[in-house]
Amino acid sequence: MNYLMSQLTAGAYVIAVKDTHTWDVTSYTNMYVLQRPGQTILIDAGLKDYQNAIIPALAKIGIAPDRVTHVLLTHGHHDHVEGAALFRKAKKFVHSADLPMIAPQLVAQFAVFTPQAGNFMYAVEEVNGLDIVLVNTHSPGSVAIFDQKSKALFVGDFFCYFGEGLPQGELVTASQRIKRGSCDYVAGQAAAHGQDFDKFMLGLGRLLEYQPEFFCTGHGVVLRQDIQTFLKSMWQSGSQK
Repeated sequence: MNYLMSQLTAGAYVIAVKDTHTWDVTSYTNMYVLQRPGQTILIDAGLKDYQNAIIPALAKIGIAPDRVTHVLLTHGHHDHVEGAALFRKAKKFVHSADLPMIAPQLVAQFAVFTPQAGNFMYAVEEVNGLDIVLVNTHSPGSVAIFDQKSKALFVGDFFCYFGEGLPQGELVTASQRIKRGSCDYVAGQAAAHGQDFDKFMLGLGRLLEYQPEFFCTGHGVVLRQDIQTFLKSMWQSGSQK
């Protein structure tokens, strides 16, 4: 299975598996790797069928599956969950609201994120420097994860580019066309009073305090450069009356 892999910054990588058969459109499904002293953290795990791509991708940065210490899910849909079975020694976490989505043969391997002060902040014991924010759009337990070290904001399918091509074939891009198109989409959803749009705006509002350098989605292109302005522009697009 074909895949693309890019380094975001020191100790942070994206693996995008090109999937031509699971859905009726070709798409990329993304997983992310964070390396810390004594820890290798995988954010989302893809489908079981992606193992033939994930194993060689990890090998490029010197990681065997049994060296992955943590798997953190942005949400509980199967295309982000199934691959977790490969990481036998990892501690695995998901938001409690999405735990019922996980298949019976895997669910016992998962613990839930630890609630923090407030109603929408979470953490993982033994893992520092990650802010886990409930955005509860796309699934009841969808979260975004902000890595304070790499300044990457992992949003899962809260907002993603499923089925869209990569601009000029680039996985990581500062494409203004993509950013404008995202804002236009949000404006269109606002005008149409799209399903769960108010919940989406609530989740987006929770992300505005961060100053990320990368906008890392569950499918397709990863955006870089001036991401806080991009998030604010989406917010403004959705707030127009």
